[in-house]
This record gives sequence, C-alpha cells and structure tokens, in this order.
Amino acid sequence: MKRILIVKTTSMGDVIHALPVLNDIHAQDPSIQIDWMVEEPFVDLVRGSRHVHEVVPVNLRKWRKQGIRYTWQQWKLLKSKLADRQYDAIVDLQGLIKSAVLARAAKGTLMGPGFSYAKESLACLFYSKRAGWDPQAHAVERLRELAAGLLGYRLLGKPVFYDIAPQKVLPAIPSGAEIWFLHATARDEKKWPIVKWRELAHRFSDLGYAVKLPWGSDAEQQQAEKIATGIARVEVLPRMALGELRLRLERAGLVIGVDTGITHLAAAHYLPMVALFFATPAWRFAPRFNPHAISLGDVGREPAVGEVFEAATRLLRGNKL
Repeated sequence: MKRILIVKTTSMGDVIHALPVLNDIHAQDPSIQIDWMVEEPFVDLVRGSRHVHEVVPVNLRKWRKQGIRYTWQQWKLLKSKLADRQYDAIVDLQGLIKSAVLARAAKGTLMGPGFSYAKESLACLFYSKRAGWDPQAHAVERLRELAAGLLGYRLLGKPVFYDIAPQKVLPAIPSGAEIWFLHATARDEKKWPIVKWRELAHRFSDLGYAVKLPWGSDAEQQQAEKIATGIARVEVLPRMALGELRLRLERAGLVIGVDTGITHLAAAHYLPMVALFFATPAWRFAPRFNPHAISLGDVGREPAVGEVFEAATRLLRGNKL
C-alpha cells in the first residue's frame, strides 16, 4: 500500500481527534503517502502534521448555499483534480452520506464504518470494506480503531497528534502568565454562563494573571466583550485565522475551556487545562490523553466557579493531583 486518502472534513474537534491516525499509519510503514480531504477552514490543522503529503480542501457549506447545480459542478471539479491519482485506500472516518459522496470523487477502494457504527447508515452502501470500534472507547480511540480495522494493522502506544511531547513535570505557572478562556461554542447547551466566566476572570485578575479571550464570530466577540467589561488584565484578542491562532495559543500558561474545537486543539498541544464538560459525556470526549488536563462536570452537571478555580489553582502550582 503506497497512497491513502483520509476523509475527515469537519468539525474542528473531530478533525483533531482523527490526527493520531496519521502517526499510526506511518508507524506501520513510513513510506506511505497520506492525503487528507478536509473543509477549508480546517486546512491548517491538517497541514500542521508532517505525515500529511497533500491536503485536499473542500467547502461543502459554501457549495450548498449556492444550490444543487453549483454543488454538482464543484464535485466534478474535485473529481477532475483527483483524476490522476490512484489511491490504494480511501478511508472515510466521517461516516456520513456527504463524506462518502465527496470520497467518491477519488479513485480507489472506499472504506468506512459499518452499519452499526456510521452516523448515517446509508453511507455504508458506498463502502467496499467496513469496520467498527469499541462502543465504550473515547472518540480518539474510536477513530484509531476504525482506521486500524480498515487498513489491517495493530494499534501500538498512545495517540500522537503533532510532533509535541507532554512535559513530564508541570512547573508552576507564575503570576503574569496568560490564562485563556475558551468560552465560545456554537451549541448553547455547551456554553458556561457569562456570569461564571466573569467571576472567574475577577479571581485570576486579582492574582495578576492575564486573561485572554479568543473568538471566531460576531456573536462570540460580543460574548467575549461581555466577559471582559470592567475587569483589569482581561483582553479580547483580535480575530485570527486558525493557523495563527494555533501558534498564538502556545503562549498560554493555562487554558480553561468548554467542549469546543479550540479546547481540543489545546489538549492536542498538551497545554495545562481545565476542561468543562456538562452537555456531552466526559468519558467520550474529555481530553484524558493530556496528562496536564483536569476535566470537570458531566452531562447535566455544570461545574461551579469554585470547583473550576480550585482545579486551575492546582495546575498553576504545578500540581495536578
């Protein structure tokens, strides 16, 4: 097997969760060329891995807004772009009808999750080979198990996202360091109340830490401004492209975030973090692969400010336990 196409187009968190598949494949055979089909906003996430040979960008959301005819034209252009490539395997990690249709633009054996595993079972009709995963596995491990089952290799070791290794010992994080509040998420049920963010911001400001608030939409900017208003040392950051944001995020001494894409990106960089999961199951999505992460809450149980502050303080002191 010499060339593989990975299809995992969206969302940001899902794309990050799929990154360890690249390292797994290369651990079996470093000579394999791996291309990745992904939505344009997330191209920089995939390009950040040295194991990706070429990124194949798509913009299905934009295409759909232009209507069926335009979408069909863009699909044909995609097929034309990929016409000179023959893949030994096309691995659809998305398990949706839209991802299977996009994958059919490429030449090669199309594979994906089985009928009991795919999010949309009709997508399975497109696949020549199917596999699954342990239903009790974490989201990252599910994708690793799926790819291993489809491509026929054995999983070894922990997931590797980028060429970054976690610190063995977490040093104390001094006053003046940046603490990022990852407050923004598209789903209302995942949002932690603004009043709680503000109380937390006051506490860290009083201790001399610099609180940073990123955002990606007008609504998220307004939310960030509501959190920051009237509190010293709290800054609403300028809007940044994803690649720029990834680099800027590395300055963070500590991250506190809800279940959102940037939180998963911070976890993939092994940043010290407190992750708040109260609308999605922590056992499936919390960043347990990050040794410097503390996850709080669970479905139906929203963490209190004091609980979050106490966990963050432990990390600031360089002591997770």
